[in-house]
Amino acid sequence: MTLASESSVDELIARLAERRADIQSTLEMLQGYQENVNTAAHELENPQAVREYLSFFTTLFSDAATQCANIAAELTTEGIKADHIIALKKLSGLGAREQQRCLQFRDKWINKPLPHEALRPLLNDISITTRDQLTALKDVFAIASRLAALYQGSSPADGKKEEERTFDRRSLFTRFLKR
Repeated sequence: MTLASESSVDELIARLAERRADIQSTLEMLQGYQENVNTAAHELENPQAVREYLSFFTTLFSDAATQCANIAAELTTEGIKADHIIALKKLSGLGAREQQRCLQFRDKWINKPLPHEALRPLLNDISITTRDQLTALKDVFAIASRLAALYQGSSPADGKKEEERTFDRRSLFTRFLKR
């Protein structure tokens, strides 16, 4: 690995650490919201649905923070592996897939008249916090892409011939149309 790629890996490790810190901050906010929901449970239309929503995202974000920490640690000790890239892309994809859950929560429990309108800001904050963190997880895809570029640039040739390599659709059609 060259000096330039080592500094790039160090930058990516720092970005993963920032992402993890941001996720931890979100988890603390979600725990505070959980306490507020427990306090106001008698005023909520369906406190169990809110608790399940919070529980789901608490688990998801806890796993994401753990993955970021583990990958950053492994990058430090073992270098870039294909598994790191795959795990980060899956994590980024999770963020995109779970956006729908935020919309459903908002539609079902916020975008309607509430029995106690004073709780709307709490429910709105819960929805916005989870949505924003899911959006922030998309940054992990950029980290994965950069790691992939460094991994391909530093890995020795596998001995694969040009004909044996796999291509995505665009590359494949471009390759055939050039000939």
